[in-house]
Amino acid sequence: MHAICRVSASPRPRVAVLVLLPLVLFSPILPSCGRPANEPEAVRPVVQFTDIAPSAGISFRHTNGKTGRYYFVETVASGGGFIDYDGDGDLDIYLLNGTAIPGFEPDRPLSSALYRNESDGSFTDVTDQAGVGNEGGYGMGMAVADYDNDGDDDLFVTNYGENVLYRNRGDGTFRDVTGQAGLSVPRNPTFSTSAAFLDYDRDGHLDLYVCVYVEFDFEANRRCSRDGIQSYCGPDIYEGVADLLYRNNGDGTFSDVSVAAGIANPDGKGLGVVGGDYDGDGWTDVFVANDLTPDFLYRNNGDGTFTDQALLAGVAYGEDGVARAGMGVDFGDYDRNGSPDIYVTNFSLEPNSLHRNNGNGTFTETTFGAGVGNPTLLFLGFGTAFGDFDHDGWLDIFAANGHVIDNISLFDPTITYAQTNQLFRNEGDGRFTDVSDRAGAPFQVERVHRGAAFGDVDNDGDVDILVTTVNDVPLLLRNDGAGGQGARGGIGGSGGNGGGGYGAAGGGPADPASLLVETEGVRSNRNGIGARVTVVTDAVRQTREIRSAYSYLAANDLRAHFGLGAHTGADSVIVDWPGGTRDVVTGVEGGQWITIREGEGIVSRTPLPRR
Repeated sequence: MHAICRVSASPRPRVAVLVLLPLVLFSPILPSCGRPANEPEAVRPVVQFTDIAPSAGISFRHTNGKTGRYYFVETVASGGGFIDYDGDGDLDIYLLNGTAIPGFEPDRPLSSALYRNESDGSFTDVTDQAGVGNEGGYGMGMAVADYDNDGDDDLFVTNYGENVLYRNRGDGTFRDVTGQAGLSVPRNPTFSTSAAFLDYDRDGHLDLYVCVYVEFDFEANRRCSRDGIQSYCGPDIYEGVADLLYRNNGDGTFSDVSVAAGIANPDGKGLGVVGGDYDGDGWTDVFVANDLTPDFLYRNNGDGTFTDQALLAGVAYGEDGVARAGMGVDFGDYDRNGSPDIYVTNFSLEPNSLHRNNGNGTFTETTFGAGVGNPTLLFLGFGTAFGDFDHDGWLDIFAANGHVIDNISLFDPTITYAQTNQLFRNEGDGRFTDVSDRAGAPFQVERVHRGAAFGDVDNDGDVDILVTTVNDVPLLLRNDGAGGQGARGGIGGSGGNGGGGYGAAGGGPADPASLLVETEGVRSNRNGIGARVTVVTDAVRQTREIRSAYSYLAANDLRAHFGLGAHTGADSVIVDWPGGTRDVVTGVEGGQWITIREGEGIVSRTPLPRR
């Protein structure tokens, strides 16, 4: 079957293999790759999104240096995300860009971009003033956190080449401290992708996990073709590279502990990473989405080391026992059983993977049974997240899509290079419905999407989405709620027109209540990354972990967002801190952004605007 690779190698040979299989193999599922034909049409509003990037003044355009030489590095970049760099409570935006590469010399030097949120729906480019242009770096992804616990969020940028740590000076500017901090890559160039700040040893100082993709060099670029047509190679012809783990020494420097910690596995080809306590033992574990190699699930042993449990836990491979081409990833408790589940975006003709946490250290793949298998087969997913976009108390799923082979339609006319994004609504019974075609105009736009970052960019209590694209402009998807039709029943509530949602009595559009929870560590790291937040309403418990890194090449809102369904408040909010202590506050009204400080409870409350 692999003999179709007639020259040096085939771009993603498994795609070709699947395409050449008899059509009868796919006949039961291909008709369902669009919207489910039997999707219920009860009166249940779908959350609406509006792309406000153009009107907000975000003029950035990504450039990957494409010249027809088909350099492998061009396929996967790039990302972006959120950072409140000036500490004013509004999420600012950072976007990664490419740079000059052999055969491509831009008219002017390319720069990544930082946009300051002006709190009025507009953004201002402050890249030069802030000093975070990343000039000369072929930008990939980013991670955001206060690694030095000084009260300002810092920025780590991954590149093809040298990575960069920008330390926030607290005055609107950053300083490149990469070398001083000990984060210079061991060899250059290094193909780094996603990164995550996490406190794996619970010492109150944030450590850093960096995914490294493959061994690639422009001078040794491989030529791949199919039927005499040149295209991009797949990762299978490049050697993998071990990921990196840096321990924070607490004095502004880091030490490479990759080998000692047991994560230096060169068999991986890491693209997406997320930290979370999947087994409930209080220690942060790490899941890595690998491209065409088995995914990693590093269980934290609590002694500074990790053990890859992916195979035993049932998440290393797909249901068919074959490694999928993992891109983006997230942890989230979609069935509200108290244990985080896993969602991974994969290559076209592979379904995105949904793994349900069984609560005993193992997972069961529920991809097709949950309804997220067939609709994702013709898409190639990258950025992704669980998020309660409609505030009903159940985590939905977003996936950013776009192929990596620009001429894929020449080899498979059923698949396109530019693709639409997808939104899956959680029905509360273990199943999801693809509601993309009803979620607003941005979901009908075909682009080559890559990174996706999630956060409340306008501080109105819901989750907005930043989506990056290849050789195009980004999308900033403002969450406009589900309109005035009311919300279907959430936590202990009932749906229907105008049904009991937050603000329903106000005469305007009725959205269910939401709650934003920010954590401020004292003994723990200042951001509270790794803290487990539980919101209790009646007999229902929702859990989130504080983290910035998930999705793909992205940094996300550090606040935890909760939809409260038909309720207007929470009976209690519980924070279990990484250091082992717990804070409990009771009788918390919805429609607020609250900050809980370790050992002190709620220290600030900000009302969220009513729609």
